[in-house]
Amino acid sequence: MAPSELAPATLFSCAGQVAIVTGGASGIGLACAEALAAAGARVVVAGLVASGPAGAATRLATRGLDVVGAECDVTDAAQLRALVESTLERWGRIDTVVANAGAALDDPDASEHDASLERMLALHVRSVAQLAEIALPVMAESGGGAFVVMSSIAGLRGNRVLSGYGVSKAANAQIARNLAVQWGSRGIRANAISPGVIATDFARPITENPDAAPVRLAKTPLGRFGTPAEVAGAVVWLASAAGAFVTGQNIVIDGGTLISD
Repeated sequence: MAPSELAPATLFSCAGQVAIVTGGASGIGLACAEALAAAGARVVVAGLVASGPAGAATRLATRGLDVVGAECDVTDAAQLRALVESTLERWGRIDTVVANAGAALDDPDASEHDASLERMLALHVRSVAQLAEIALPVMAESGGGAFVVMSSIAGLRGNRVLSGYGVSKAANAQIARNLAVQWGSRGIRANAISPGVIATDFARPITENPDAAPVRLAKTPLGRFGTPAEVAGAVVWLASAAGAFVTGQNIVIDGGTLISD
């Protein structure tokens, strides 16, 4: 008897795929890289030199996963192009891109808010648009694939502190919607994911703050913070056959925080 196409091992398989994950050396990005590799993809973990993408890739490779590291500053278009070209040279195709690199650079005490906003727009908006411009034609030539933008619920609600971060994350989710319309006819599915508070180093100012953590948890119906694996699962879904008819969406993974009263 042939295995069912609805069996999870088939439906959520990424076997034969090649994936790039930016900001992939830690936190949500590392979980996405690991999950895609565990689902059968060959994965490039891209990140700044300081984040240690080569070391992160080596740790995953020692567990039998097909992962390599690549140093890349996503705000540098030349480095983005080199990332795509080196991936093609190594594996000949690209099927999935997870544009995950990001940082919250808002500083309420800073005197130059415009400068921090410009840096976040470069990191979360310009770099995503440039990566799409470079990678999507390559993906389309192979029949299409999944372009996933890591946004945030900060882009879906008002923010007292993370105002510039929220603006830039709202914009990168819109890029995903635009790409879905522009590239759908060539087999590209583009979606955003908006995590809430996920237990990573990035979120420690909330998760380990004795004043902030209880307030956020009280507004979260599930009563806990999320894990990187719970975001990575959605990435695998979008990259696999299970997500083949999903495009132009902003998928919220926040334990219910956004809908809570």
